[in-house]
Amino acid sequence: MKTEFQTDMPIVLDDLKIGYRKTGKSVSIFGPIKATIREGEMVGLIGRNGIGKSTLLRTLAGLQPLTGGKIYLNGISIKKISLKEMAHLVSYVSTDTVRGFQIHVREIITLGRFPYTGWLGRLDQNDKVAISDAILHTRISHLLNKSVLEISDGERQKVMIARALAQDTPIIILDEPTAFLDLPSRFEILRLLNDLTINNGKTILFSTHDLQIAMDVADKLWLMSGEEIYQGSPEDLLINGAFRKLFLSSPTEFDPVSMQFRFFREFKKKIRITGDLRLRSLTQRAMERIGIGITNDKADLLIEIKEINEKHEWHLIGSGTENIFFSIYDLAIFLKMNFLTNTNI
Repeated sequence: MKTEFQTDMPIVLDDLKIGYRKTGKSVSIFGPIKATIREGEMVGLIGRNGIGKSTLLRTLAGLQPLTGGKIYLNGISIKKISLKEMAHLVSYVSTDTVRGFQIHVREIITLGRFPYTGWLGRLDQNDKVAISDAILHTRISHLLNKSVLEISDGERQKVMIARALAQDTPIIILDEPTAFLDLPSRFEILRLLNDLTINNGKTILFSTHDLQIAMDVADKLWLMSGEEIYQGSPEDLLINGAFRKLFLSSPTEFDPVSMQFRFFREFKKKIRITGDLRLRSLTQRAMERIGIGITNDKADLLIEIKEINEKHEWHLIGSGTENIFFSIYDLAIFLKMNFLTNTNI
């Protein structure tokens, strides 16, 4: 994908190569990459395991050297940015959690102010406000006096995000920020990050395996595939077929109509469904799960969904017989035990 480059954006990658050093030599594992992030954008980084997502994020955060090309942060080459300047520019949340230390949650969040307080750690009013805001945003005030050994992995993740917010940098980079969280907490954290881009102008880059949620909150996706990054809105990547590259040779497929992921299945049997649209959709999900496809053409079996006396019934019609079911579960089990095994119904 061709991109117009303006090096004064918060993040610009110009033919970037990433990798590691081995026996004194640089070894590239991915690139060259051309990609950009604008101020106030929330960008989700996706790709298969082992492709280099964490390496890319660590390189952008200045934690390991690039192996080729250029990185510009706010228009400045990363090679010209000192460690102190980086601490004021980028905060980074890794997948590692704090373990094995009797350190309290409040102390971890306070560490986010280190670039401003130095080793003396004296907090002024600005520091206290930044810490309070971080605690408020992440809703962890009830954890402040607990040790990190006393809280769950998901709670630790929120604490580390709070520490990054307390650092109050214009750019926030997060590696799998929702990895240990339950579904409601995932939405909560990503909504928080999204709000920071809208209300505070933060620029946020995060990696995730949860593509469904990323598509709901990200302004843009960076999709790592092959040796290049495809970038664009989730809808753009659907239109240009980039998502298909991610799922090549995979049992998973993405349905652009329902905007959901599902196992790829070949249906040996097909059935027709009529009735209420919502119930048809739910019934179709159950049929496909057991290996029965849905068709609008003539089929050996028909499911008629009816509402009788404010109750729903599924009428299975075929071969001169009719069976009535009062739940999708009973219908699915019956078909699985009979229709799929070629038993006459």
